[in-house]
Amino acid sequence: MRLIAKKLTLTLLLVLLAVTVSACNPSDYVETESQIISASDFAELMVGDEEFYIIDMQKPEDYKKGHVEGAVNVVKDDIVISVPVDNMLTSKAKFENAMSEAGIEEDTTVYIYDNDRMSAARLWWSFLMYGNENAKVIDGGISAIEMAGIELTNQAPTIKESQYKAGDKSDLYIATMGDVKDQLDEPNPNMILLDVRTDQEYIEKGKIPSSIMMDYANVFYADNTFKSVQTIRIDFIDNGMRPENEIIMYCQTSMRAAPVFLSLYNAGYRNIKIYDGAYLEWSSNPNNPVEIPEGTAVLPSKKDAS
Repeated sequence: MRLIAKKLTLTLLLVLLAVTVSACNPSDYVETESQIISASDFAELMVGDEEFYIIDMQKPEDYKKGHVEGAVNVVKDDIVISVPVDNMLTSKAKFENAMSEAGIEEDTTVYIYDNDRMSAARLWWSFLMYGNENAKVIDGGISAIEMAGIELTNQAPTIKESQYKAGDKSDLYIATMGDVKDQLDEPNPNMILLDVRTDQEYIEKGKIPSSIMMDYANVFYADNTFKSVQTIRIDFIDNGMRPENEIIMYCQTSMRAAPVFLSLYNAGYRNIKIYDGAYLEWSSNPNNPVEIPEGTAVLPSKKDAS
């Protein structure tokens, strides 16, 4: 009995110590309006009086099979360029042109959905990069929309072209190859390089030295909806990433990094950036160091456009 009592006492002391340490070192999250809206909440908006735009990020052939009534189709290629590598953030002029052709106005809320867990978040990030904070992503994409009882149509809406005006490109949420090189040359202990590709890609292609591996799929539940704010905070703190850290994330061509960025932004992280050139740009330069698992060699593999 005495042994059990001692163990219980020790356990209580450890719990109290953990609580005390946590209280003395709280994380500083930014509390803002959610950037992600559930499909059920979106369904309620559909029957209300609020004025908004809807963007469908499916491929044109999928859009024609079924989309939310009134949704305009914007595809990935409308918002990216392939210089110097695939899937880089497009220019301000091209972004303005794409949104104008879609009839979007910069002062009206835009709801975005996709069917691939990446494209809607990428467009949301692009809006943010050009100064528009009126965009939101519909959680779970078109599958969740159908589950919420929203009927789909194959009739495209009539689009009245607008004169969309983008802001100047922000440097707050984007990193360059030079930024990554600086971190390797003179490591900042507060900065973290986050590789959101799979472990298999790391084995086959290597990674940027010192990067933490965390598959982008980890920000989703099994039903492809985003994990809750609290869960994201716990998961990332458990992996050593607090909002006080500066986090530069990348994947193969920066597409998968977008939903991770969105999840963190939605959870109150602000010291976050996407390395837009991503691993494709980094590994294309023979002068850049590449880290591979011990005992393995980088093998040729199919090009991954995400």
